[in-house]
Amino acid sequence: MEICKPDKIYNQKFFVYGHRGVPFLQKENTLKSFETAIDLGFDGVELDIMSTKDGKIIVNHDTLLKSSSSAEEYKISNINYEKINNFPLLKDALISIGHMTIVNIEIKDQGKTSYTVVDKLIKILKELSLIDNIIISSFNPDIIREVKKKDDRFPTAWIWEEENLKFYNLYYVVLKYYKPDAIHIYHRIASKKLVKKIHKKGMKAIAYTVNDKEKLEKLIRKNIDGVFTDNPKILEEVNQKIHQKIL
Repeated sequence: MEICKPDKIYNQKFFVYGHRGVPFLQKENTLKSFETAIDLGFDGVELDIMSTKDGKIIVNHDTLLKSSSSAEEYKISNINYEKINNFPLLKDALISIGHMTIVNIEIKDQGKTSYTVVDKLIKILKELSLIDNIIISSFNPDIIREVKKKDDRFPTAWIWEEENLKFYNLYYVVLKYYKPDAIHIYHRIASKKLVKKIHKKGMKAIAYTVNDKEKLEKLIRKNIDGVFTDNPKILEEVNQKIHQKIL
């Protein structure tokens, strides 16, 4: 099967993800939130995944669960799914929306458990015939490399925050080693110079999380290729700029 390159996913002038669906309108990382994003016309949806103690791959952002009766926090990886079955299973979510839009699946860092998540994720995606509209991302570049080792048909994105800037001077070497296909970058560190360097490597730069018009305008001037947003007004703003041929 042909390798799906990110330029087939990010093939328009500007890409807008519904970040965890549309949290401004629906509870994040829920099927209803993803369906709302699709109905509103977002280019894709982003969701987060992790493993429970008994190996269920769930859609959820936080790897720690706060106790309802105390200030304690518990690792999701130490809890069986039956105790937290209010979180959707990844497979169920993908059965519902996987063939309806582009899906960015972010693998949360759970240490060694994350490598098991990679295996199970790829198995689910193959089982559901989901390859050409999936991009897999993570803050941890070792997870990205593991995805590429298991099946390099899936495009990947390395998520950058301030801490990643320690790689800045060596980033050509680092990118060659981890082989991401795109960079998903925290909006505050998305300088025009850095975006240009990313483009020079033949990759797209998508900024997160952009919920107001002012941030969007600044990023457009820096030649960013798209944004993640919780706010449907950002999608409206982008569509208006495309209509006016500003983008």
